[in-house]
Amino acid sequence: MGFKEREKIRLVPLKKSLFSANACTAGSYNGSQYEFCLADDCSAENLHKSIRSDALEYFRTRDIPWHAGKGEKHALPSTHLCCSQSACVNFWFPFIRDASALRAILSDVGYSVSEVLPFVNDMPLSSGQSPFVAFEWIGKRNYLDELSRGHPAKDETRTRGAHFTSADFAFRFRRPDKRIQIVLGEWKYTESYATTKSLQISKSGTDRLKKVYRKSLSQPDCQIRLPAEVKFNDLFFDPFDQMMRLQLLATAMERERENADVVSVLHIAPRANEDLVNRITSPVLGRVFPERDIHEIQRALVAKDRFRGLFMEELLPMVDRHASDRAWAKYIKLRYGGAR
Repeated sequence: MGFKEREKIRLVPLKKSLFSANACTAGSYNGSQYEFCLADDCSAENLHKSIRSDALEYFRTRDIPWHAGKGEKHALPSTHLCCSQSACVNFWFPFIRDASALRAILSDVGYSVSEVLPFVNDMPLSSGQSPFVAFEWIGKRNYLDELSRGHPAKDETRTRGAHFTSADFAFRFRRPDKRIQIVLGEWKYTESYATTKSLQISKSGTDRLKKVYRKSLSQPDCQIRLPAEVKFNDLFFDPFDQMMRLQLLATAMERERENADVVSVLHIAPRANEDLVNRITSPVLGRVFPERDIHEIQRALVAKDRFRGLFMEELLPMVDRHASDRAWAKYIKLRYGGAR
């Protein structure tokens, strides 16, 4: 039994402890009813009550859709208890105004942080304050020349969180050496990628290497540094395809000095999700880096200090240690801490 199926089974008995009575009836997902989903009209409860209103407003005012979301334009979260996007927001949104706690957590993760800085390129919050955590960040410009209807999309027409390379979360800080760093985050929960089919050719028939990403991969300052045995086309297998694109966005933002001197990537996934962490979908990467997990391989492919991998099980005690809201911390530990 895979990690996702184990999580579904684990979470169902916890529904009564985590959600309202109305939310605990079976909900729909992809047209079918499941006990591991919240009731359809209660999907907002996939977010902890302490952040729910603010998080919904954050996504709504930025036109960010919720993955498999409910309502018009997917304006509400998915009903699925294993929703990765909801998990990411549940973990990071409490720190959107709390620079002190966020600094402590980032220091625990291993970053050298003198001061957490506002993510000034994002829209201000309703209070007028700039957020300390941004979600679904795509960069100020279409640096990667990603396509819309076969042509590079105009900067202002892009959608955060859909159809373009997006950081699930991002934060910005000043280091002891006075340099400003942005970290673009990729969050995984129950995802896994069984296929070894290359994603180089899109469903529409576009060669994504030739038409889109080769230019970025070929830049002299590209943070991706491949050994001779690995070619560009060996990266077009998820999750490496996703990590490649986020690393290219980090390279471009650093090159363009998008309110930072250094831009790096942080990838977070449960260690218990061996279907994701230990399955190497790229045949060449699996051969060149035998017996290594996805974090170890990505670190070997990227310039020093521009990629960091972290397991969710390592993050949990960090956020618990520095959380000011103990009810939220208890919820996070109950909902996600039992993943096996």
